[in-house]
Amino acid sequence: MDATDRRSDAGDKVIGEDSDQALVRRFKAGDEGAFNELVRRYQGRVYGLACRMVRNPEDAEDISQEVFVKAYQALRRFREDSAVYTWLYRIASNLCINYLRRKKLRESLSYETIAGWLAGRGAGPDREMARGAVGTAVEEAVAKLPPRQRTVFILRQYEGLSHDEIAAALKRSVGAVKANYFHAVKRLQKELDGYQGFIEDGRL
Repeated sequence: MDATDRRSDAGDKVIGEDSDQALVRRFKAGDEGAFNELVRRYQGRVYGLACRMVRNPEDAEDISQEVFVKAYQALRRFREDSAVYTWLYRIASNLCINYLRRKKLRESLSYETIAGWLAGRGAGPDREMARGAVGTAVEEAVAKLPPRQRTVFILRQYEGLSHDEIAAALKRSVGAVKANYFHAVKRLQKELDGYQGFIEDGRL
């Protein structure tokens, strides 16, 4: 699946529902239910991002709840010319990075997600054993990525955000985002160099 196919700008918005900006305006006008609608629209995506970053469902749930607490507290100051989803991703990413720095937990991504751009040639003698070995190696390699590179990589590969959108979410320049992504990929390719022979077209 192409990264750009994984995300809708409207979150889980149903046709005919208010836009994110309309919900923000309603909330600012005193409609608490508008915030609840934003939570419904984005809580799954925020929780999914937290899960992928911290690799602990319970902690991810705590983080996603904290995201919306912070969002509620700040929403009246939200600039309506910005995208709600990038704003929420920014809050979530920062909380996850702080969590990882405090706990020093390992982060991992699935083999299927990154195998495509690590494409090589050939296959091992035992495909199941090779898959397990590569999966472990990938997990360890991604765990070594600096938090900012890990965040950019996840937002790009899992959430399908463009470089511009990631820059907006993290309040960084597009150039810095591209550099972080480039270095993340290079680090992973270097770490997994010994496994290139087991990877072909995203499958073992």
